[in-house]
Formats: sequence, C-alpha cells, structure tokens
Amino acid sequence: MTAAHPLEPIHGRMVMLPTPPLEGFTAADIPRLIEVVDAPFELLDGEVVMMAPATQWHDEAMDVLKFALRGVAPRDFVITTEKGIDLGHTVPEPDVLAVARAAVHADSLYFAPEDVALAVEIVSPRTKTKDRTLRPAQYARAGIRHFWRVENERGAMVVYTFELLPEGGYAPTGVHRTRLRVDRPFPIDLVVPEVTW
Repeated sequence: MTAAHPLEPIHGRMVMLPTPPLEGFTAADIPRLIEVVDAPFELLDGEVVMMAPATQWHDEAMDVLKFALRGVAPRDFVITTEKGIDLGHTVPEPDVLAVARAAVHADSLYFAPEDVALAVEIVSPRTKTKDRTLRPAQYARAGIRHFWRVENERGAMVVYTFELLPEGGYAPTGVHRTRLRVDRPFPIDLVVPEVTW
C-alpha cells in the first residue's frame, strides 16, 4: 500500500457519536452505547471518545502479555484485556488488567477500581501522551495500586512497573527488558515475552 499524496483528500467513514445527556454519560451507559457506536471508544468526562487504531505490534504485545500473566496469576485473579475501569463519567480501557475473580462475570464490560489489581498500557505511536501521562494520573487517583507501561524498543517489549504511593501518584519500581520479576500485585517471574507474528 502506498501513502496518499499530501494534497489528496483523506477519506473516512462516518461514525455516529451520541450526544451526551446534560450530566454526561457514565459506565452504566456503556451497554447502550456499544449498540450505537460502531467503533472502539472510551468515556472521558462523560463524552464518547474514539480510540486510536492499534498497531500490529501493540496487539501482539497485548496478546503475549495476557497469556504470559495468565500462566502465573493466582486463582483469585483474572487476566483480561480491553475492559473498562468505572471512574464515573470517565471509563478508560487498559490494554491488560488483573482483576479480582469475584468481580468477573460473563457479561462484564467494566470493573470498579477497587477490583483492579493491575492496569497495563501498551504504548502506540498515537497514544504516547495518553499512556505516559493521562492514564497513570487517572489510575493513581482511582487508587489502582499497580500500573505498568509497555514500550516498543526496536521491536522488543520493555515493561516499566510502578506502584501507588501512600500520598498518591506512582513510584517507578523497575524497568524489565529480559526478565519480569516482581512481588506485587502477585509474585511474577517470567521471561519478557517476545513479540512475533
């Protein structure tokens, strides 16, 4: 596929963005919104916000990390992907989550922050500001104790781990390029998965 000439019009498709009620949408509106918004979205301050398309590397990193964590997670955690965290009028969707098993049901679309032990964001070229700045601030304010950011370093996965400070905000706890070894949210000791396709 060749790149379009800079003067050619950019083509697109129409996606209906619902008009929020005066008080804005909340997590409770997500099942109805899914029926009318024909593209991936999140809620930000009560507004429907479209999500940037994910790259192939991002999707592969998400898959291999999910399955690697499933192999070491204790029975009382479920490792899932792209499910929301209910922050009221804001519902971000981390790429990978470790959630208390008791909170997970067959029709789960989002979880309460207290049920989320770990939120992981995989950085894409179009999500750098969101994943490096906005998301850690949102998750820390919500009290999510562990946050990881995954970066693409020349095709290899690098995992940056963070833990919530008592006074708020996250403190870095490590940079993992070959081996991911942490004690929390549960003991993890695994080779950083290779991203291939």
